[in-house]
Amino acid sequence: MKQFKHILLQLENDRATILLNRPRQHNALNPELISELHEVLDELEEDEQIHFVVIAGEGRSFCAGADISWFANAVNRDKSENWQEYLHMADLLKKIYNFPKVTICAAHKNVLGGANGILAACDFAIAEEATAFAFGEVKLGIIPATILPFVAKRLSTQNLKKLMFSGERIWTSEAHAIGLVDFVAGDDQRMQVVDKLISELRQASPNAVKACKQLILKVDSGEVNIDSSEYTAGVLAEILESEEGQEGLRAFLDKRKPDWNALKVSEN
Repeated sequence: MKQFKHILLQLENDRATILLNRPRQHNALNPELISELHEVLDELEEDEQIHFVVIAGEGRSFCAGADISWFANAVNRDKSENWQEYLHMADLLKKIYNFPKVTICAAHKNVLGGANGILAACDFAIAEEATAFAFGEVKLGIIPATILPFVAKRLSTQNLKKLMFSGERIWTSEAHAIGLVDFVAGDDQRMQVVDKLISELRQASPNAVKACKQLILKVDSGEVNIDSSEYTAGVLAEILESEEGQEGLRAFLDKRKPDWNALKVSEN
């Protein structure tokens, strides 16, 4: 893969770690960084060896939201130009949310503004105890429009009003209590929690996890509902006939752990 200016990419077996790498700017989002995230996610989607994608930040913060100079320059652009740039951000969040692999956000120190959209769009969110979260857009006379649909997947309407109307800062304990964060890590321990989570997820069939995520997304969008009996029965029948489905059932009957890696070797 190519070298990027604003992100670092680490590949290890079935795992890719994307590190936001603008540490002097607390990894604030700008159009170039957003474009690089689009590009790296497109490449990772095509890499069949990768099953897990971790998004984290270098330096003192996970991400301080949108680069204030980028937003400030909006007054020098016309409405259509601003719309195109903000659409690029909204599409990035949609790409993360619909990504076919398991996505994990590992946050620390500061998760501000648009950074909450990246975190919320991931399948799992991990944050260190001393992490601050805030939606401060209203204090700048704007609103968190592009990230709101994704944050709303995790928070109640009342919590959205409380946080987004006031712009108040909360900490990991409260973010965890209201559902913005899934797992809490000690200081400088976020990657250890990521390691533990991935280790647990590796016990599951990779194809079953992928198929399950696809079905969850279809249910979430309304494409699949309680009247979709024929479709869901077909999904189950198809995966039962797959190599991993057969291995899982044989392992259960043989009272052993399934060997997903052996199947990968046999496929190659």
